[in-house]
Amino acid sequence: MSHREIVIDPTFEGPPGSAHGGYACGMLAPYLAADAEITLRRPVPLGTVLRIATHDTGVTVYGDGDDPVAEGASTQLADRTPPPPTFAEALAATASFPGLGAHPYPRCVGCGTRRMDASAMRIFPGPLSARALVAAVWYPAPDAIAGECIRPEYAWAALDCPGGWAAMRFGQVDRPAVLGRMAARLSPSITAQTAYIVVGWLDSVSGRKLAAGSALYTRDGDVQGFSRQTWITLAEAGTPG
Repeated sequence: MSHREIVIDPTFEGPPGSAHGGYACGMLAPYLAADAEITLRRPVPLGTVLRIATHDTGVTVYGDGDDPVAEGASTQLADRTPPPPTFAEALAATASFPGLGAHPYPRCVGCGTRRMDASAMRIFPGPLSARALVAAVWYPAPDAIAGECIRPEYAWAALDCPGGWAAMRFGQVDRPAVLGRMAARLSPSITAQTAYIVVGWLDSVSGRKLAAGSALYTRDGDVQGFSRQTWITLAEAGTPG
């Protein structure tokens, strides 16, 4: 077993005081082979040292104590990405993003409406007409690019919120949900472009658990990555992050 340490900068906030789920998962994914699946056992703290223990079956992440913050393992995802909307359709869908009217977590780095800083992704997924999908456009900021490629943790983050908003809308739940588990497959290198299309969909509902998926495309419709997610319906107010 080996140990490494990371710190997630407070700018990558999801729910108040904790890390954005997709970004946190993306920071852990490089420690796993093949498709990575991360289970978030509790809110991931910001600005503190996280200890990553790698072992034969995956990774375990600890914060200040001995209780795991997250666990990760390798998996194998099936490609179930739907035909993408056009760029114009995805752009139009953002006008119906539910968070534009009321967003309980407006500081979420992924979908927060009050974030205008360099790290803010401002992905606003709204429903597509006549399709059980939500869609949005993502314009990567310079912080999301390393060399000529999208940084993987940003791609994971881009895949996060669309799945959550789709799960809540199409699952017809009366309370928000938070990310509990996420697995993703990305292209080996995602060449940086000015804009991408992201979509999310609901797979199933089982009690408080919502199974969802999401996909990332170039503006011309080429798949760059996709995810499988489990969201947990909250007993109190909140939104995906």
